[in-house]
Amino acid sequence: MDGLLVDSERTTRTVWQAATTDCGFVLTDDTYLTLIGSGADEAEQTLARQFGEGFDIPAFRERRLARMQGFLEAGGAPLKTGAREIVAWVGSRGLPIGLATSSRRSEVRERLGDITDLFTTITTRDNAARGKPHPDIFLAAAASLGVPPAECLAIEDSFAGVRAASAAGMPVVMVPDLAQPTTDIADLAAGVYQSLVELQAALTRSWGLDSPRPGD
Repeated sequence: MDGLLVDSERTTRTVWQAATTDCGFVLTDDTYLTLIGSGADEAEQTLARQFGEGFDIPAFRERRLARMQGFLEAGGAPLKTGAREIVAWVGSRGLPIGLATSSRRSEVRERLGDITDLFTTITTRDNAARGKPHPDIFLAAAASLGVPPAECLAIEDSFAGVRAASAAGMPVVMVPDLAQPTTDIADLAAGVYQSLVELQAALTRSWGLDSPRPGD
């Protein structure tokens, strides 16, 4: 969701950095990049390990959520170019499509709006014991769709997401947002595309998904 369908990562980075400053610490851009795609719980634990015992997770969470709420009340973040189109296009081909996000369920509709209704199933951090980069969310998403992981295609923008999908046994393509893939991440991906528009065009060419399906 964030960074792939919603153009929110830059604002989220600002929110996390400001909340960290409120607590007396400095969250650098480089460190923030390592958190992208992880669940909030996992990211908070990463910061606690980095900053030590003086980092108060509950206080940080309170400041982070307050700042994020202010951002959402101001209008939130726009959808990425091509987001609505690619989700609608996949659904129009008769293929089930699931959302697998490290965010909480309460955050999905307020960030995606009516595009939420285009998904067959929605799997969030609430449905998994562990967040990305663990495979739990993707395994739960595949199960909710009734499709074996190996027969799914995951689309991800983050390193943690690519690792999680790969660990779940899913082929995965990457549409980078803030960080271009490193060599090891690119090796895990079946392809890297610079936009959802580019990805949709590639799927059309490679898989012929614009050809009528039986019964259309």
